[in-house]
Amino acid sequence: MNRKPILKSIVYFLCLYDIYLYLPDTLGLLNIDFYPPDPDILTYIDAAMMLIGGVVLGIILLRMGGKFNGFLGVLMILMNVVLTPWFCLKHCHEIGALR
Repeated sequence: MNRKPILKSIVYFLCLYDIYLYLPDTLGLLNIDFYPPDPDILTYIDAAMMLIGGVVLGIILLRMGGKFNGFLGVLMILMNVVLTPWFCLKHCHEIGALR
């Protein structure tokens, strides 16, 4: 049994989920209020994905090879290394946690 298509499907699904997590903040930069439903049970999965998931996905995609996988891998890494701290600091300033 060839497991490579199953692994690719899982990796692509997790990439879509990671992009979905950043959607409200990214659209917020354009002053578009969009808040998709977020079941409480996914809170810990969301946090893990935003902290390390994108970097791990990016590395997996880069190792899989291919132009699309390379682009998506770099995007996943940049989203988690750049956007996560930026959005965290932005939200801390909004609520007055950092002064």
